[in-house]
Amino acid sequence: MGFLKSWPAALVGLLMGTETVAFNAPPSVPAWCGKPYMSSNHSLDPGGQFQFPTPQANPLLYVAIQPRYSIFLESDESGSFIVDATISHIFGQSYKNVSYDTPGQEAGNPFTTMDYEIYSEESGSLLVSNSVPVNSTGNLIGFSFSTFQARTQPYTISIYGTSPDGQQTYTASTEIYILPSRTSGSAVKIDNLYGGLYVQNAFNNWKGWYAIFPNGYYADGGYVTPSNFSLSGLDTYASQGFNTINIVPDGGLPDQSYPVASLAQYWDRMDELNLFNIYDMRFAFMNSTRISEQVALWENRTTLLMWYTADEPDGWMYALNSTKLAYDQLRELDPYHPVSLVLNCQNFFYSDYASGADIIFEDAYPVAINATWSIPWGTPCNLTYGDCGCDNCVGDLEDVSTRLDDIQTYQANLPGQISKPTWSVIQAFGEQDYWKSIPSVAEVENMMMLSVNHNAKGITYWIYPSTNDVNVGSGELGKVFQSASAMAFIFGTNAIKGLPVQGEPLVDASAWIVGTQMMIGVASGEYVDFSSQVTIMLPEAAVSVTEVLYGSSSWSVSGNTLTTMGLKGLEVDVLVLNLS
Repeated sequence: MGFLKSWPAALVGLLMGTETVAFNAPPSVPAWCGKPYMSSNHSLDPGGQFQFPTPQANPLLYVAIQPRYSIFLESDESGSFIVDATISHIFGQSYKNVSYDTPGQEAGNPFTTMDYEIYSEESGSLLVSNSVPVNSTGNLIGFSFSTFQARTQPYTISIYGTSPDGQQTYTASTEIYILPSRTSGSAVKIDNLYGGLYVQNAFNNWKGWYAIFPNGYYADGGYVTPSNFSLSGLDTYASQGFNTINIVPDGGLPDQSYPVASLAQYWDRMDELNLFNIYDMRFAFMNSTRISEQVALWENRTTLLMWYTADEPDGWMYALNSTKLAYDQLRELDPYHPVSLVLNCQNFFYSDYASGADIIFEDAYPVAINATWSIPWGTPCNLTYGDCGCDNCVGDLEDVSTRLDDIQTYQANLPGQISKPTWSVIQAFGEQDYWKSIPSVAEVENMMMLSVNHNAKGITYWIYPSTNDVNVGSGELGKVFQSASAMAFIFGTNAIKGLPVQGEPLVDASAWIVGTQMMIGVASGEYVDFSSQVTIMLPEAAVSVTEVLYGSSSWSVSGNTLTTMGLKGLEVDVLVLNLS
């Protein structure tokens, strides 16, 4: 992240102690995202493009089941499943819209309700039976833990669905974790329905769960945790409103990690602040021994949020199975915490690399780049050649939201895959390599809003410290997203993206509807102020603006429209509306 590439990917793989694979780029050719980037090499098809499934002519019924949360604790006492039964032309099993409910019936009735039974495969116990509407999603089905013993290994769960006459059958399976309760350390779960994170730790005395919208930086260890012990950098960081941190390990140390005794002292302070650590294994995740050693050191910290394994494995072209190997080991060692990684490439072996994480970060860095000509390398940048610092980008702030949309689209088109939360890594650096200037605070806040508008459930930044304005501004807007008012929407549903906007084409707007209220996020892509009327078309009629969480209070509501006269350059607004 933010560093000039210089070694061939094959050499990097060998130095990192993992097997390399035969990418289209020869091992001797320096490449990034599979594309040669030096003027001495020629362009080539990088390969690895996402293969979208071929639609089928006849409709299918796609039945899927997953736990509501990535983990349960035995103290939860009960849980729920998410059951989908969608009409699809891509995934599923044969579906005919007819059910012969009465023997000998000729015409039959429409097949509009699917009956189901959910079983624990290990014990054969029937957990729940009922029915759901055909072509419905997000059905929440409660179940009791009475037939399960808490343990660190998952249970296999199966659903068996039928048409009312029993002639059409459907099956799907999933795994659930019902873990022993904790009285130390932390437990972190993902909401598989809406993507939010929930924590149990010392902060709530290991009782119940509380939501956290992560907002924090990758931090320069030399600044936040200097060798001459001082908590001032860490305290300043926390006081600016950040609730997470990824302290970047020192690649210059003999083990490319952290001085253990020093980090333990700083982590003591993080525990006092309830400042969550995204523990970075970028130099260790391809070494199983080092993974085990680091998990043993830190797995019981009360502010461990998650494990972070691969940093841009697709760019570096690490072995395709490297992230999944690390993921499987981490889930075995520590099922209480999710695993994350960041992908840099726009479309390069997504399914392979993403299989190694529960949470996928994007890090498109579009500010102050030349998206078509690589200044460091003197080559053009396109789909088959060159590195301009932002893979297949156009050099606009919207590259951030486009990359999030790409990841979400890929994930939705993987067979049998559940959705995964997506986070953004926002550019907060510059004046180096491909990036000729540091983003302004307005640019950073705009990318933050674009991220949340496009369903990012957490935000990180490369790298702290940035400019003082960016440090302060990203903390202030982040506190809005961390507020109970905003989290009720961000974690209570998924964004309705791309609301129609009249009067200004570079305005991105999304809506979240929960109960009788709607939150609206607005990000203007114009760098200059303008005075023309801007009208956002709402998905439901509203009667009033009840709260301005951030930005301008000049918006007015009339039925299905939200209107203002003009916007400032790169303006960001977050509003809560009452619905009619």
